[in-house]
Amino acid sequence: MFERKDLESLEKVKFDDAFVLSLFLNVSPQERKKQAYLSKFKNLVKALPEKDQNACKEDIEKIEKFLQSERESFKKSLVIYSCSKKDLWVRYDLNVELKDNLVVDKTPYTNPLFDLLDNYQKYGVLLVDKRTARVFMVFLGDIEEYGMIEHEDVPGKHKKGGWFALAEKRYERHIDYHVKMHLKDVIDKFGDFLKDRDIRRLIVAGPDEAISHLMDMFPEEIKMKIIGRTNIEKHASKEEVLEKVLPIIEGYEKSKEKETVSELINRALKNENSVTGIDDTLKYLRDKRVMKLVIAKDYTIDGFVCESCGFATTQPVECCMECGSCVMKANNLMEKATEMAIEQSALVEVVKDEKDRQRLIEYGGIGAFLRF
Repeated sequence: MFERKDLESLEKVKFDDAFVLSLFLNVSPQERKKQAYLSKFKNLVKALPEKDQNACKEDIEKIEKFLQSERESFKKSLVIYSCSKKDLWVRYDLNVELKDNLVVDKTPYTNPLFDLLDNYQKYGVLLVDKRTARVFMVFLGDIEEYGMIEHEDVPGKHKKGGWFALAEKRYERHIDYHVKMHLKDVIDKFGDFLKDRDIRRLIVAGPDEAISHLMDMFPEEIKMKIIGRTNIEKHASKEEVLEKVLPIIEGYEKSKEKETVSELINRALKNENSVTGIDDTLKYLRDKRVMKLVIAKDYTIDGFVCESCGFATTQPVECCMECGSCVMKANNLMEKATEMAIEQSALVEVVKDEKDRQRLIEYGGIGAFLRF
């Protein structure tokens, strides 16, 4: 996994006398058959200008050897930043698919990864019982365990009858006290974890009794983040935890996509701080008024982009309508809009569900919620 701070550190890397090779490659199991991904990498290299190939010859050879020898460790996508002259080698294995790309520049090309951070939510998972709690984070289809909270001093239940009944009641009150202290500590530490990792969605897992106690004690701030609950055995592996929570996450994201598309279209039709269509969206992106960009997955729109000021439009013009400079044909204005949104720290949501995607395409395949 990677964090925004990792990408911000990469963005600060800039070499005056060397080039960075940035690779984004789909290496899913289908692509690993007959090493199809290796052929794609070679084609990406061939598409580079000869001067770039010569400048990064050592890095190209290094990456090719790596792709041949390390395929068993791959997930769905591979990201590599390499500059042999400056001892730079950064590798990310991702469980989501990325568009194949190879970029040569003085700095690492990080836009696709910032795009992922904006498009994919982080989900916290709290697996709890009366004595222990385990904390996980699910992000980009992967799961990591971040620690365990354990209170061994919580006593177990004793079965007693007859004249021991009164003592048993006192003993159960004693247990309840320790359980509440355990859960209070869990809530305090888990709340700090959610803030530190900027996690806004939460799944609670464990026995029904422990979850019920927890729900009674959660502050409202945490309750609002809960999107589901499930029963998971406390010693489950992180892979088993992921298998249990992924259907909850997928169901939640699908419902949110539908809400987002409906709200965007309805507000745009009423002219309530929302727009649809590429030209109107680009206009508000230039004005830096976009709060959240919404785009249909894999939808493309051709157009024209100014070489000087970056003005973009679908209108067939020879000169820029803003500065008068020459314009060049662009194959995909959706990418231009996404880049502009990320540069402005606007949120970007990609609509993947086919039904919602088609509905958005009816209104131009793109739209935006405006700041004002």
